Amino acid sequence: MKRYQCSWDNGAYVGHKSNRDAIGAEVKLVTAKGSQMATVTTAGSYLSSSDKRVHFGLGVETVDGTIEIRWPSGMRQAIKNVSEDQILQVDEPSAGPVGKGPSK
Repeated sequence: MKRYQCSWDNGAYVGHKSNRDAIGAEVKLVTAKGSQMATVTTAGSYLSSSDKRVHFGLGVETVDGTIEIRWPSGMRQAIKNVSEDQILQVDEPSAGPVGKGPSK
């Protein structure tokens, strides 16, 4: 059986202006090969919840990427040159024009 080495990125998000668990934040990972999108949620099924961390599978890709976040408050944030195989904790910016954009 052939075994493949796969890369991944995993992130936990902490809201300050938005709700603390960042529920509803939209997270997009952009790499040279494309993009993936996920929404922070704990929804699972009846009387259960899931891990709120966002997980992106990258396959054999090992290049740096950019994480773009639209927080529930409408604040936008970008983190560049994110490498694979790590768990990030990203805090929502407290205020200011950095990353602020119109909600869509």
